[in-house]
Amino acid sequence: MVTRVADAIEAFTTSGRGASAKKQFKQTLKTVFFRGRRVLAEKLFAYSPEALEAAFRSLGIRAGDSVFMHSAFKPFSGFTGTAGDVIDGLLRVIGPDGHLLMMSIPYRGSSQGYAENDPVFDVLRTPSAVGLISEVFRRREDVRRSVSPLHPVLARGPLAEWLTTDHDKVAATCGKGSPFERFLNLDGMFLFFDAPFSSLTFMHYVEDRFRDKLPVPLYDPAPAIVRSRDLSGQERGVRQFVFSAAARSRRNFAAVEHALHESRMMHAARIGNTRLLRVSASDVVACAGRLIETGPGFYK
Repeated sequence: MVTRVADAIEAFTTSGRGASAKKQFKQTLKTVFFRGRRVLAEKLFAYSPEALEAAFRSLGIRAGDSVFMHSAFKPFSGFTGTAGDVIDGLLRVIGPDGHLLMMSIPYRGSSQGYAENDPVFDVLRTPSAVGLISEVFRRREDVRRSVSPLHPVLARGPLAEWLTTDHDKVAATCGKGSPFERFLNLDGMFLFFDAPFSSLTFMHYVEDRFRDKLPVPLYDPAPAIVRSRDLSGQERGVRQFVFSAAARSRRNFAAVEHALHESRMMHAARIGNTRLLRVSASDVVACAGRLIETGPGFYK
């Protein structure tokens, strides 16, 4: 790595420092930086799939639990396994009677922007855009995916079909009758694997639950019609509401996260360079409800 930097510096200083040389110099430094960072993570923070499984157990996850995981498979976490190893370790912890859920949102950005691009959401083929672990999970044969172009949910377990079915018939994709409400009824918990609390899609269910008390309308007045292809290959328009610009600009989910930490409802652990968080769905709802009733709420 030192040799590559020296060569880049020599090329940069002898080439008149033109735009091409600058670009090559920056790219070399960037490559060396990230390679060095990865080597450092492997040296200082390395942990195995077996150690991760033990960390899941130490966080209070048990056989039969229903777990909704949000994840980011980072190259500098120190984890020596694959994205599939993360999934397999968690499945061993919750066992055959447990349920594992993830998001498989097919876009980055807002649901409104996605809908306006007139996509065709294929429940079997459209990739997940919310991380490698989610996409690896989506491709497994025993995983169900809900037909919701805006907020599709992945589920594995005895009640996977019940958790994901008829999502296309729910106009408020995260609200009443959605997989999020059904997950809450299972007394489920959320697990964050190197992902921030802000990635918690379930907060949209919380918004819908308390939408009459929000300072702005939660949804645009007219629903979007998004073309979707179901398990049988049949294509049809799915009618689902998108969040209003006012709601998107005034959300303050960090207030809920802070309250959960303050009340010690959020459980944290570290392994290697990975941060794990666990919190129950019912505690998220209860905490947000108290903010709405007695405090500033969770909107700016």
